[in-house]
Amino acid sequence: MIGRTLKYTLIAVAAGIIGYTGWTAYGEVTQTTSANMSESVQLAQTQAQNMNQALAKVSTVGTIRSQSDSQPASLQSNAAQEVAPKSFKDVDRNRTQLTGAEQRQPIEPADISEITDLDVLLAEWRPRYDAAKIAYVKFDASIGNAKSRAAEYFAEQQAITMQIRSPENQARARQEDEYEMSLYQQWEEQADSALRMAAEIGIQLDDMDANLKKMELRADFVFDTSAFHEVPEDISNLNRQLIDFHAASENIKAVTGSPFEAR
Repeated sequence: MIGRTLKYTLIAVAAGIIGYTGWTAYGEVTQTTSANMSESVQLAQTQAQNMNQALAKVSTVGTIRSQSDSQPASLQSNAAQEVAPKSFKDVDRNRTQLTGAEQRQPIEPADISEITDLDVLLAEWRPRYDAAKIAYVKFDASIGNAKSRAAEYFAEQQAITMQIRSPENQARARQEDEYEMSLYQQWEEQADSALRMAAEIGIQLDDMDANLKKMELRADFVFDTSAFHEVPEDISNLNRQLIDFHAASENIKAVTGSPFEAR
């Protein structure tokens, strides 16, 4: 009797240890995967804040239409520039890297609206425009990375949930998975909306950049509208003498005649 009781006791203890070990492993896997997903989502949120700050800086410049008539020299900068895509429409096919930083202190937005020199305006616009394009590239990449990590996370969660043998425990785990999925979907909608808004702003920024390039080209193009209004003097003088040359030529023809005439 005592031997049988001891046998059942050992079985119960072993089952408890196995169960505890299984739940501990489940908790560790879930915490690790959750931490990875949280890290990706947090990165995307941080990039979203950075994107908003960058766009806030350039949006004020985007409303300016300078009327400067001065002719600028070529813009030169001793500081290293950021390597950015040519425009927002190219960001999906480019990846940028930061090679340097503009050393000049930027002008405050309130002062930008007072600029009347195209050189100065371009010097303020281009670093901000490049920074905005780079921010969009990073923003897009961070959201894509967060989505990829989330997909891996939910796939692992579902696989673990399917391993739970108790129907009650599995149902509870499914509810937790569905709740987390609903929270993620809310984040995904917000992230996609922010990315679409950034892309729409990018169109306006590209158009503003094109406008400034047209102004720069116009300022550098030299064209004298006062020239070529009159016929050159040599042509006019010879035209006035044309009647004399005509008369002389007729006189010579009359005297010389044709070489085929009889002499």
